[in-house]
Amino acid sequence: MMNILNIDAENRVVLNVGGIRHETYKATLKKIPATRLSRLTEALANYDPVLNEYFFDRHPGVFAQVLNYYRTGKLHYPTDVCGPLFEEELEFWGLDANQVEPCCWMTYTQVSSYSTDLHP
Repeated sequence: MMNILNIDAENRVVLNVGGIRHETYKATLKKIPATRLSRLTEALANYDPVLNEYFFDRHPGVFAQVLNYYRTGKLHYPTDVCGPLFEEELEFWGLDANQVEPCCWMTYTQVSSYSTDLHP
């Protein structure tokens, strides 16, 4: 039984984003290749070996949607942030805003284009 627990622990990764800790499986982060999270290694500067976690000083609310995208394959737009912030976060994580789900697309494009019109 102990070996199974050790293997499970070795396959998990802790991501501290903006002070909020998220835990998931390494395999989950490999689901979307060529992204920042799919390329995590302990050699990166943002890895803390004492805490055994990666730290990113990014928006934790948007990251919840990012991690959910890795888990479910569906990217939803959080309505509590502006479009440009969402786009900036997606760009940081290496994700494409065109992957936003149809249920959120209209809201996202309205907010995104509205914000862009106000702040050229």
